[in-house]
Amino acid sequence: MWKTLLCQKPQKSEQWVDIIPNHKPHRKNGRFRVVSYNILARWKASSPMYSYSPPDCIIWDNRSKAILDNIKSFEADFICLQEVDEYISFFDRNMEAHGYTGIYFQRGEGYKRDGCAIFFKPKFAELITYNIVDYNNLAERRCVASTISGDAVSKLKCDCIGILAAFKILKPFNHVVIIATTHLKSGKPDEWDDVKLAQAKSLMFELAMFKRTISAVENCSPSVILAGDFNSNPSSDVYEYINSDNIPVMWPLGGEEEENEFGLCSAYGFTRGEPNFTKYVPGFAETLDYVFFMPSDFISPMKLLDSPDVVDFLPNKSHPSDHLPIGVEFEINRNILL
Repeated sequence: MWKTLLCQKPQKSEQWVDIIPNHKPHRKNGRFRVVSYNILARWKASSPMYSYSPPDCIIWDNRSKAILDNIKSFEADFICLQEVDEYISFFDRNMEAHGYTGIYFQRGEGYKRDGCAIFFKPKFAELITYNIVDYNNLAERRCVASTISGDAVSKLKCDCIGILAAFKILKPFNHVVIIATTHLKSGKPDEWDDVKLAQAKSLMFELAMFKRTISAVENCSPSVILAGDFNSNPSSDVYEYINSDNIPVMWPLGGEEEENEFGLCSAYGFTRGEPNFTKYVPGFAETLDYVFFMPSDFISPMKLLDSPDVVDFLPNKSHPSDHLPIGVEFEINRNILL
């Protein structure tokens, strides 16, 4: 259920709330915050589909300032953004001014000029390396194309991407964490569910290989956090696949599947339950955004980013995107790492 903190004041911004009430962190344990936010691309917001929103809520100068104010208020260490189409002109310099460095990749050309980004604070974490996952490459894999209904090649070449990045948290004890983000294909479930599932399987395959590489190079057991817009609700095949232990290492190379290297679970679903929705537009209110993590003795979710009641369709004067941000504060267990 969507947990509302300030029901009497729905215009208040998002708040961090304890998963365990009144829990006090161990003084030697470190914490870090990860936020995921589909900010609604500038080119997309200007389309007729958002004519229901007040004009002032669509103007980029207004929305960009509101988005930046939101991001600053999160006080997050890692920020995963989707639908970023003003990276050079706005986000790169403005985020740098607030202590962040970014990794960005555009998902397509022409009018699809938005992409995904991961921002981090260099004073808090050191970037080790990163990889880009281009789901267009799935069209070249026959074993994948055979699972897609209709024109598999054109459906799989839909300009969706993911970013995998490995970081070493500098304080207090150099823990390595993999932060990944993605934006899967949008569209009607009966038409695109097979494509979304193929993208999710590809992402998890790449994430497993990336984790294996980082583990070997850094001689460590990295934590894994995957956050983004999956365009899939909690009853979907995509959610069930990622939120399980059924991650095959060999997919999509063909052949026999090996035992999975790790399983992920949703931080919200694992603790207090998924929100009632993360996207709210006329005729549509669904949870599509998630923060998944690899359960382990190394990190534990301690706080969630909660939103107040939303009374108007998104975007509106209080929320500059058609999605709501989500976030998790994790605690690193010092005793396990030493």
